[in-house]
Formats: sequence, structure tokens, C-alpha cells
Amino acid sequence: MAGDTTKNNNNNKTDSTQAGVHPFVILCSIVASMGTFNAGINTSALNIPGYFVRNCPNADPGEVTYFPETVLPECIPMNDFVWGIATGMFALGGLVGGIIAGHLAEYTGRRDTMFIINSTFFIGAILMGPATTSVMFIIGRIFVGIGSGSMSVLVSMYIAEIAPPKQRGMLVGLLQLFATCGFLVIELCGLGLQSAIGWHISSVITVIPALLQIILLPFCVRSPRWLVNQNRVDEAYKALSKLRQGDIDVEFNDMTHFSSSSSRNTGKNVDYNTSFTLSPPSLSSSINNGSTIITYQQQSNYQQQSYNSIYKNKQSLTLTLSPPLPAEEETKEGESLSLIQLMRIPVLAKFTLKMISLHTGFQLCGILAIMYYSTSIFQTTFDRNYAAYVTVGVSGVFVIFTMIGLILVDRLGRKALILFSSVTMCISCILMTVALIFDKSIFQVVCIMLFVATFAVGLGICPFLFASESFPTYAIGAGCSAALMSNWFFNFAIGLLFPTLMKALDVYVFVPFAVVTLLLAIFTYFFTVETACKSIDEIGRELGWYDLEPKKFLQKT
Repeated sequence: MAGDTTKNNNNNKTDSTQAGVHPFVILCSIVASMGTFNAGINTSALNIPGYFVRNCPNADPGEVTYFPETVLPECIPMNDFVWGIATGMFALGGLVGGIIAGHLAEYTGRRDTMFIINSTFFIGAILMGPATTSVMFIIGRIFVGIGSGSMSVLVSMYIAEIAPPKQRGMLVGLLQLFATCGFLVIELCGLGLQSAIGWHISSVITVIPALLQIILLPFCVRSPRWLVNQNRVDEAYKALSKLRQGDIDVEFNDMTHFSSSSSRNTGKNVDYNTSFTLSPPSLSSSINNGSTIITYQQQSNYQQQSYNSIYKNKQSLTLTLSPPLPAEEETKEGESLSLIQLMRIPVLAKFTLKMISLHTGFQLCGILAIMYYSTSIFQTTFDRNYAAYVTVGVSGVFVIFTMIGLILVDRLGRKALILFSSVTMCISCILMTVALIFDKSIFQVVCIMLFVATFAVGLGICPFLFASESFPTYAIGAGCSAALMSNWFFNFAIGLLFPTLMKALDVYVFVPFAVVTLLLAIFTYFFTVETACKSIDEIGRELGWYDLEPKKFLQKT
């Protein structure tokens, strides 16, 4: 009777894909998102105190003064072009980080790679804080850029792989929320750091969130999907159990669809292409958490079949085994693809190009120009001190509307929010141009606030979601890296060229951004697929890669 009660309780247990979000998932997502919080800090670290980096107090332009009895300069004089390089090199570092992060994540795991990457923030702070030359300062910016670019890849991958389908949009969106919080925190600090010593302090604040994340990461689990892909199936099951409420059997079955498990020789010789029956007593020793693994060997080639939760309510089980494929013909879906391999598979290459286009639009829409240079933009109308406060207000709006976006992203969907963002941003750019032409300062502030708010609600969150939730596990490293490479490349281009663009176009500087956002709306409407509230495997079926066998494409000459 007691056994029947236990069985009924197990059968009535809610499926994990339908159960609510586990608090531990939220904790792991928050700890991971501290990486993008640090990226946000470094993106806007020079926005408010930037004037004091280039100009020494009580000195002529270009003149260097030093702190008393030290060799530490109070400023590092740079012309507009060199300053553009210093700003843009952060994004170039981000490009490098985006390239290496995907590969590192496949070998050492998403969580452990975040741990390693934090070292770049320390190196960057050591170089920038006591910088004596523009070269030293720029190299430091490259290192914090590498860390920021890597985190933008790693955090989205990690959260997408640990989050339940129904809450994945909100949880992956935390990476953008924390990035905007980083903008706000460093700009609030910047109000009190508008001095010679202040910019030195602003340059080393990055070590605080890096150290905090290093301390907290060991308390988080590794990605179950990555563990499955590494044939560490038992660890993956335990990790998923910690992350879920309810019965995880169905979700775990889908998760293991693509990966080959590690081989183990049972010492049995089996006739292939034949069927045989196993009864529960002979299975009991090999059942582990509802899974049974049958392995067999032939001339050093191993093949394994895993059956999860199929023994429930069965008296016996009939299996049919087929012989192992020759080594050169094996298809190992669990094996991670490089970017070159990814682009040789048509369905994945097509989707990768769509993600590259989406992330290109993310940067060319103009948001980074505002985050890098909003203080400079406002200084054309207001005095420097007032411009700094308006800049902080912009970051505050960014945080508030990112929170609103997190609430809406799983309810209204990714595609709808990007369309809303793109169209409204296009209108904002047109209105901003009118405000600049007629020199209406308050209207300029309103237009920029509207631009930032509508970006935060959709476009600020959804491109990262599309990339991280739409690739199979064996392709997510290369796919996300490709998307984020384009993201950081155009981040670099905007950081480098916007000061020159602002001088060349003057009051019409927002016209190119109006064109880009209009094109982005058209692209989103015709070429993207809604992924909200779907499991990664459901998305795979819709996009056409669920039953894909990569080796068949890679073997073609």
C-alpha cells in the first residue's frame, strides 16, 4: 500500500517544464549577470569623468601636471581622434572576447569560463588606474573590453541553458538589466568623480563586481546542457534537479537528444540487429535516477543507448540494438562545432546570418552613441555639470524600462517587442533631428529619453535571447560568438567614428540611426521567428535543426 502511494505521488508530480521557476535558478542567473553588470560599468566608465581624463586641472590644453611627489599624471592629454580610439578599443577588446568566449565555454564550461574571464578586469584596472600614457590607458581598455565581450556571450549562453522555457525570456533579460544597472551605478559614481583623482578611481571600480562574482560562482551549478554535451550525464541530472521544481524526466530526455553518453563496457557480447527482453530484476542494478544505460563493444568501437523513465509501470522491456557505425561514419551530435563547420550546414548558416544581422542592427541603431557620448551630446546645449545629471537621468530611464521589458518579453514575445522598439526609435530619431535643427533643448532631452526607453523595452533584451535560445547545444558556442562578434565590431565602429560623425553631420547626426531602425523593423517582421515560451527543443523543431545530423554535411567535400 505504501509503495502504491509513493508511485502515485511520483506520477502526479508536476512536469518541470510546467512548474514554477526554482529560486536557485534566479540566484544562478543573478550571479552570472554580474558579468554584464561589469560590462555596463566599463561601457560608461568614461562618460562623465572623460573630460578630466584628457584635461588637467588649472592647466592649458595639452599640458600634463602630476600629483604632488608622484609620477602619476593628473590627466592624459588626447585629441578627439586618439580619444575615439581609447573609447573604441574597449569594443575591439569586446570583439576579441566574443571570439574566444564561445570556444572557451565549450572546453571549460560556461560557469568556469566566467570565473577565468574575470582576470581580464583585474588586468585592465591595473593598467588604466595608474596609466601614465595614452597607450597604457588604451591597452587597459582593451582588456576590460575582452572581459565585457566574453561576458556578453557567456552569460546569455549560461542563463538560456539553465532557465525553464516559460521564464527564459525574463531570466536571460537579466543580463541587459544588470548591464543598465552598471551604466547607472558608474554614472552616479561619476557625479562625484569629476576630478583628476576621480577618473583614476572610476577606472578601477571594475575589480569590485569581478571579485564578488569570483567568490559567488562556485556556489552555482554548471550548465546541465553543457554537462550532457561533455558526456557527464550523471552530473547533468544532478544539476538539473537542483534547478527545477517537479519531475525532470521529460526535460532531461529532450536535453540528451543531441548528445552521446560516455561509453562503458559491460563485458557482454550481444548479437546485433536482434531483439531481447530484460525484466526488472536484471535492470535494477543499472537504474540510476530513472535511467538505464545499455552498452556493448565491438573492436574498440562503443555505442550506448540511454532510456530514461521508460520502465515505469512496465514488467519488462524489449530492446533492439544495431551494430556500431564505422569510426569514420559516426555522427556525434554532442560534439561542438566551430564557426567554419557551422557555416557549412545550410539551416544553421542561414540562422547565424540572421542573428548577425540582428546584432548589427542592435549596435547601428545608435544606442551606444548615446551611452558613450551622451554627456558630450548634452554639453552642446547645457553646461557640463547639468549635462552630467541629464546623463544619469538617461541611465535611470534605461534601468526602469528594461525592468518593464523583462515583464513583457515572455508575454508579448520577442518579435513584437523588437518591432515596437525599432519603429518608435525611428520616430524618436526623426524628432531628435527636428529638435536639434530648431535648438529645442528640453525637446532634445525628451527625444533621447524616449529613444532609450523604447530601446530598453525590446531591442535591448531580445537579440541576446534570440541567439542564446535558438541554437542546438553543439552549435551555441560558435553561433553566439558569431552574433556577438558583429555586435562588438560595430560597437567599436560607433565608438571610434561617432565623434567625427557628430562633427560632420552636426544637427543631422541622428538621421543614419533613423534609417537603420526602419530597416531593422522590416528585417524583424519578415525574417525572424517567435521563440517565446518554447523549449529549446521545440524551437529546434520549428527552425529545422532538431533531427539534424551535422556529420552528414561536414563529410561532404
